[in-house]
Amino acid sequence: MLNMKLWFITLFLSLTALLTCCKKDDDPTVTEPKEPEATTNAVALFGQKWARLAGTVNANNNKTLIYFEYGLSSSYGFTVSAEPDTLTDNTSKSVSAVISGLIPGKTYNYRVKAVTSSATIYGNDMTFTTSDTIKNVILFNPDVTYGSVTDIDGNKYRTIQIGTQTWMAENLNAVSFNDGTPVSFIREASAWQSLTTPGYCWYNYDSISYGGLYNWHVINSTANGGKKVCPDGWHIPSDNEWETLMTYLGGNENAGGKLKEPGSLHWYSASPSVTNETGFTAIPAGYRNYAGSFNGIKRYGYWWTSSEFSSSDAYCRNMNYGYNSVERTSSNKKSGLSVRCVKD
Repeated sequence: MLNMKLWFITLFLSLTALLTCCKKDDDPTVTEPKEPEATTNAVALFGQKWARLAGTVNANNNKTLIYFEYGLSSSYGFTVSAEPDTLTDNTSKSVSAVISGLIPGKTYNYRVKAVTSSATIYGNDMTFTTSDTIKNVILFNPDVTYGSVTDIDGNKYRTIQIGTQTWMAENLNAVSFNDGTPVSFIREASAWQSLTTPGYCWYNYDSISYGGLYNWHVINSTANGGKKVCPDGWHIPSDNEWETLMTYLGGNENAGGKLKEPGSLHWYSASPSVTNETGFTAIPAGYRNYAGSFNGIKRYGYWWTSSEFSSSDAYCRNMNYGYNSVERTSSNKKSGLSVRCVKD
């Protein structure tokens, strides 16, 4: 009889345990994923017209698209994709975005933005102030009459007629094509080296007074979808148009002295044979080579032509601080060179 009781007790406990386990299996606890976490970080790198925005995002296992919003107030107005632009894991990751075309000496608001299929999470609002404009004093020729032209970004340039041609008397500084499409500002050397699309920068990222440095993909309207970086009614001079200028000035050998800004404000050293009699006022912005390194500011000026030399190179013109000649040469299309526009 005792054994029978023990058997029933054992059976009852076994059935109870089995039912409990089944209930747990049939009714699992569901944990909803947490929303992403987003923090806006301070801007550590910026200049007169550009900045690198920074933030930290944890996607908390959500597929999350990452952006930055920025503008001249907390209403923002501009949005740019971050790098990386998508996160999915459960780890805090640093995100960033380089923005350009900013106004010198202005305070900008910005914040990071994380977007999932069901929620939009904003980081805290922060601000930075771009570097103020450094007044660019160029020694134009006071004895010639200049005209003017304005690009899509509002930059105003002096112009000068030389023979039958009308040239810009300043290096181009546009950051947009003349249809308003931005040209990509490329800061990192590795990104510059691998670029096969239009890109620009300034020497050491901020020498704006010397003008922009553009790769040839900016110049080549056939490859960039018909876009032009010169103002309406102007264009990048061809190799033949540079030759027309050289011929008018009596040949390449002494043309540089007639085209350069005099003195040593921008050039490494002054030469009494530099007259700038044309009013062209060439200044040496140096160059950015195909690997992304900067070289030669105050020593050399390189200006693109619209003419190809080969599949990898295009023609350009070079002036050197130590010589009064203008050299016809070529450069890798990935190089960043100066631009002068000529009137149609």
